[in-house]
Amino acid sequence: MSDRKEVSRRSFIQLIGGVGASLALGSFSSLACADVTKKDKAGNTAVFEPNAFVRVDPDGSVTVTIICPDAGQGSRTALAMLVAEELDVDWHKIKVVQAPANQSLYGRQGIGGSHTIIAQYNELRQVGAATRYLLVAAAAKTWNVDASTLKTSNGHVLSADGKKSISYGDLTAAAATIPLPTTKPELKKDADFKLIGKGATRVDNPDVVTGKAMYGLDVKVPGMLYAVIERTPAFGAKVKSINDTDAHQIPGVLQVFEVPSGVAVVATNTWAALKGRKAVKVDWDLGPNADLDSAKITAQLKAAVGPHKEMPAGAKVIDATFDFPYLAHATMEPLNAVADVQDDHCTIWTGTQQPNGAQGQVANMLKLPVEKVTVNVMLLGGGFGRRLSNEYVVDAVNVSKAMTKPVKVMWTREDDMRHDNYRPACHASLRGAVDTSGNPVGWSHQTITAGGGRPGGQFGGANIAYDIPDAAMLQAGVRVAVPTGAWRSVENTLHNVANECFIDELAHAAGKDPFEFRRSLIKNDRLRNVLETAAKKGNWGAPLAAGHGRGIACFQGYGSYAAHVIELSVEGKKIKLHRAVCVVDCGTAVNPKGVEAQMQGACTDGLSTALRAAITIKNGGVVEGSWTDFQWMSLDAMPKVEVTIITGTGGPGGMGEVGYPSVAPAVANALFSATGKRVRKFPISLDEMV
Repeated sequence: MSDRKEVSRRSFIQLIGGVGASLALGSFSSLACADVTKKDKAGNTAVFEPNAFVRVDPDGSVTVTIICPDAGQGSRTALAMLVAEELDVDWHKIKVVQAPANQSLYGRQGIGGSHTIIAQYNELRQVGAATRYLLVAAAAKTWNVDASTLKTSNGHVLSADGKKSISYGDLTAAAATIPLPTTKPELKKDADFKLIGKGATRVDNPDVVTGKAMYGLDVKVPGMLYAVIERTPAFGAKVKSINDTDAHQIPGVLQVFEVPSGVAVVATNTWAALKGRKAVKVDWDLGPNADLDSAKITAQLKAAVGPHKEMPAGAKVIDATFDFPYLAHATMEPLNAVADVQDDHCTIWTGTQQPNGAQGQVANMLKLPVEKVTVNVMLLGGGFGRRLSNEYVVDAVNVSKAMTKPVKVMWTREDDMRHDNYRPACHASLRGAVDTSGNPVGWSHQTITAGGGRPGGQFGGANIAYDIPDAAMLQAGVRVAVPTGAWRSVENTLHNVANECFIDELAHAAGKDPFEFRRSLIKNDRLRNVLETAAKKGNWGAPLAAGHGRGIACFQGYGSYAAHVIELSVEGKKIKLHRAVCVVDCGTAVNPKGVEAQMQGACTDGLSTALRAAITIKNGGVVEGSWTDFQWMSLDAMPKVEVTIITGTGGPGGMGEVGYPSVAPAVANALFSATGKRVRKFPISLDEMV
């Protein structure tokens, strides 16, 4: 068997060929056909496990190992669909398991940047096709016929005349003896898809709705302790002294001690840890940022704006500015991790967007070989970029090491809201011009962000969807102590919002309809089609009642295209949302149900940050601490959300980010339609419009 396995490894590498970023070549180095001596749980029949991603059991069920985390976006379902499509198996026979961190076996396992489905689309289809090849070859050997005469359907191999059928489950032992092909099996044509593009129920749904699904907060380990951390009230603050006398009076509190992120309170249960933290008295040195506030940050951003590019002589020049606040990720499940640090090994249970990063970081902390750190990846109760960093894992490791026991470290909602890596605050300054015929002839955009940026900079390409001569953009920043990180759609939450508001202003200056103005300038056919579809679906141009308005905006990025039409009304000081028309072209929509859900969620995020949510800084720390002051859209305030998916070919585009950037500008543009005033600051206040 060993010689055959080695041949299979080499053959599989040749078979898959140029694998993508997520399924790196090294990830296939240990893939081998199953050992025919391997039994199922009942100890009866050989289990067919041709590679690290697929297992076929004698009952015909197929288990797909998913290497990337699922943060609620449904990627586990879509990735399993890719294998199931080419394997030609009944979707209801599919089971999914989550792989632990193991870069040497699986390659890159992180999620972020809407790359997951794009990167694995062809690779996982090849995995399914190769598995199907072996099953068909096994049936051909069993029946003593040419494999090319056989076909498959719903987990069965069928004879040419359809009179003979054998299930995949009955072929497991025979299939395990078949060598892998030396060339890639042919993949299905798009027209032959039975699952891809048709939609499937998410594999996690039954467990999620019945409470069986395991998120990080659900993990329990024998002998586990619980810890929370009293965190700094100002960015850069340090502990001067700790008085833990009152905390130790609370039953269940075991220890109180300083860790790099603050003061840890360890107890035998969650409630005792929280009560103990409340009782601890920490004297803080607030440090150099104690007087930092939002107004000072905004002033710094505005002061960093430099001269704009010159506009053509004789043109009508338009200026506009837009201010954006910090934003918290506010995932439904606050950060958490369980760590069990032992002398020669560490085991982690957590929801992370970067399992490989967490594994490497912990190995470095503990001076252990990376293979001595096990990271069990749980379902994530939201990510949006927040779980790209692993400071909550570091917390758990530090506390477990000190206690020499497994420890669950939990962040409360307030902890998470006030100690996030925020979407940066930003000041955008734009200048543009139109000629006497209403054609745009100038575009200059400066974006100044807070939090680790660098001053100065040079103008470069504007990276806009519109054909405007000499369009340019300058990106710069000012250093601020507030920590920042990736937030859903990253810089597009700033750039595209400002751009789509400003293109509306240029259209108005040109005396042209905002939709027609955009359409005439768009360079990409797919984006133009998305925009036109949104306008049609949103009844663009139809009469509106007094106080009502429609706004339109679009976005291209991550290999996908989106547009939104928002219809709203203004009654006194109240904005009422009526309709949100969302159109997306993401190429091949692997699971349309998932695409629709992503667009709905992104629309909710866009409306929330357009109208409600902001993080403000006072006395060097964050003011907001819960949903009561970092407000998201409530059900009663949501409009009717209508999603249209334009189906394409040639593989999928990204979906996690694309649905957000055109929502807020569509709201702002609708408000101009309703009131004749422009938005200059987000979240929008009617009193601050000009």
